[in-house]
Amino acid sequence: MIAIACFDAAWGLATVALGEQLLIIAGQLENHHLAMSLGRLVHFVTFGVFNVSGVETGEHARSLLNMLPRPGYIVEVGWIRFCLSSCGVILGLILAYRSPRSIQLVLVWCIVSLGWTVWATIQTWALTMDTLGDSTSGGSIPMFSIELALHFLWPVVLGSRCGLEFISRFRSIQ
Repeated sequence: MIAIACFDAAWGLATVALGEQLLIIAGQLENHHLAMSLGRLVHFVTFGVFNVSGVETGEHARSLLNMLPRPGYIVEVGWIRFCLSSCGVILGLILAYRSPRSIQLVLVWCIVSLGWTVWATIQTWALTMDTLGDSTSGGSIPMFSIELALHFLWPVVLGSRCGLEFISRFRSIQ
């Protein structure tokens, strides 16, 4: 559990870094909105003879940002992923020390993690379906498979094993 949580924590921090860079790009596009509008006007009035430098790049950047979830959401998802992973590291240590309440804590973590995974997947489902299999846009099938295994199947398997252990302990007490 600790190894998977460490990997996911690093993944979460990388997601935060990506989201922050996208926030910077979105802010720059917003700050230069008027200049880009004037550049489009010059391009239109001159029938494409004159191009103002950077307008097309800004338009492409804006269209790419419109395809993604809002950058603030990406940062939020990264921090939530990092927090859940940090809890996973702590719970892994608690499991290693065989604390009596460790099974219940892991079950709660699994339920929260699954709930978050389902919610985050619903929020980005349209983007996932648009880019599934298209490796140029970053949404390839192997990446989606890793996400599915790490954030859905792992809590299900861990939760089912801990649930069976909890039931067997409860039956042995009776």
